[in-house]
Amino acid sequence: MKDALERVARALARIDRAVADGRRGPLILFLAALAIKVAFVLHTADALYIRVPTMDARYYDLMAQDIASGRILRDEAFFMGPLYPYFLALVYSLAGHDFTWVRLLQAAGGALTVTLAFLIGRRLFRPSAALIGACLLALHGAMTFYESELLMEWMGTLLNCIALWLLVRERDPGPRTYAAAGAVLGLSALARANILVFAAFVLVWLLRAGPGRMRWRNVLAFAGAIVVALSPAMIHNLVVSRDFVPITSNAGMNFYIGNSRNANGTFVLIHGVDLIEDVTTSEYVERAIGHAPTPSEVSQFWFDRGMQDVRKDPGRALRLMAQKFAMFFNGYEVPQIESFDVHVRESWWLRALFVRTWFVSATGILGMLLAFRSVPASRMLTGYVLAYAVSIVLFFVTGRYRSQVIPVLCLFSGFALVSLPAMARRLRSLAAVAMGFAVLIVVTNPAIFRLDENMVMFREYVHRGRRLSVTHQYAPALREIDRAIAIYPKEAEGYVHRAIIHKEGGDDFKAIEDYDRALKADPSDAIVHYDLAQALRRVNLAQEAVREYDLAIRNDPTMLQAYNNMGVTLRDLGRVDEAATVFRKVTQIAPNYPKAYNNLGALLADTGKHDEAIAVFKETTRRFPDYANGFKNLAMAYAAEKRPRPALVAMRRYVALEPADANAKEIVRKLEIAAAADTSASD
Repeated sequence: MKDALERVARALARIDRAVADGRRGPLILFLAALAIKVAFVLHTADALYIRVPTMDARYYDLMAQDIASGRILRDEAFFMGPLYPYFLALVYSLAGHDFTWVRLLQAAGGALTVTLAFLIGRRLFRPSAALIGACLLALHGAMTFYESELLMEWMGTLLNCIALWLLVRERDPGPRTYAAAGAVLGLSALARANILVFAAFVLVWLLRAGPGRMRWRNVLAFAGAIVVALSPAMIHNLVVSRDFVPITSNAGMNFYIGNSRNANGTFVLIHGVDLIEDVTTSEYVERAIGHAPTPSEVSQFWFDRGMQDVRKDPGRALRLMAQKFAMFFNGYEVPQIESFDVHVRESWWLRALFVRTWFVSATGILGMLLAFRSVPASRMLTGYVLAYAVSIVLFFVTGRYRSQVIPVLCLFSGFALVSLPAMARRLRSLAAVAMGFAVLIVVTNPAIFRLDENMVMFREYVHRGRRLSVTHQYAPALREIDRAIAIYPKEAEGYVHRAIIHKEGGDDFKAIEDYDRALKADPSDAIVHYDLAQALRRVNLAQEAVREYDLAIRNDPTMLQAYNNMGVTLRDLGRVDEAATVFRKVTQIAPNYPKAYNNLGALLADTGKHDEAIAVFKETTRRFPDYANGFKNLAMAYAAEKRPRPALVAMRRYVALEPADANAKEIVRKLEIAAAADTSASD
């Protein structure tokens, strides 16, 4: 035993001497990691989940295509971090809409992260510990998997490692170094804003260290650089939305997902919201509050709902928070969209990358404990891990969200592993470490928090089906949904997804059949009643559609779209008085919803009640001075009453709000002629 320990110690010493300094070691690490990651990118180039992005990836991709086409400014405040879609847009503009080039660049970023982890570890620990940690990171299957997706994980991880390298590479960094670190963390926040919790930790660190004048210079340099880095997003959001959104507007929704009464610590779907089509949930919130919401209103809506559930049962909220903290350090790769475990079973390449989070987490936590006293400079890394954990558990835990601490945990893991031979010479120390490590292995066991495998596969089949439907492969898409339904034949969700695919394929009658099946499983789902009503309207079953709109309203009295479409359907059936009653009802329950006034006025105008229509449209324009259609309809109502002068005033206002409408300009020209020829005394 003693001889074996001596051999291990000598081997570690040789590694220390070989990689203690110089550029050869980091370069070899970079090239080796790059080869691994590029091979995986090429291995999965034709994978469905890569070719057809969904949810977050789809949002990033569509936004990037829009930016690459020349629309640099968005129509509203950023919903998710803007840095990654602008990076995508740059790649698209240079190389075309080709995911392979994007993923190859991300692979290079992942390889650079491995190199930076080594440099950080070499600065703080033994070079052998840094090398082991970097090798663990390069062979970590989940990291390579997450880095290859059309998501920002690789970018945030890389930027955070750059910031950590800047913070630890000098013994006493000055304002320039802290300004550089602050700028990098600010950029990282533009990818995912929760890194600002670690930035707050660094500020506290700075306030507690160093002489007064220099301390404040460092603080101001660090904080000022963060603000400068964030300012483009703040200014953009204020300009385009006239709404104060510091970075993104998704915090409220994520808080609700992670803390509502239905929360389990992981990503769960919000009942009644199709996050595939309504990623920002703004359509859902509009139905709930009665008017088109600002981005901050969407966020506040979900935050308020989440806090209501927290206040109702604070004990449960605290238990859930503790559970999420345990999940963060557990070895299970909690899926959100893609399941790492499913892809491991289907990819021999991922199986070859054998390092798993349970091992890195267990040995990494052990390394943090061992290094806390023996390597004081490593406390910055410990603070990073804990601060980032807090920033995640405030919301919900997924494997890919957690990936940004894996490089640091790998370094601590390397430190723990190289510390073991020296501890083995002291039996008492070895026994204590062995006992602690055994406990950590148990608590990081992936089986503790592993989700129900049936539900994981259900989600996998649903996502595959919806992706195939996007590519118009409806028959294969339906087969995937059928596999999901076979797992849970009594659940409504599978039938809803199958109905959506039938609808996208143009077969509304089969969609109606599946909506009916979903309602037999859950007759209280207002969204399904509404979608069924829409399908019935498309096949001219108007009477049946009215019944379903009514059921949607009974189950969700705030569903304004159901009121409006029921009114339109009643109008088409010739039941004008009933339609008017429905539209008036909407104006009463949602006085800030412009479509209700517009529909009521249009109904009155169509039935020849022009004076009443004019009164409604005037009220619409008074309440909603930026609602263009209100002015256009008011102009048409005046024109129908042979009153060209007020019609001209209203139409000019419409053109000012919608300057791209060439037809409207022609109408203005005709109204100007009519107004000039009008000799009546009416206004």
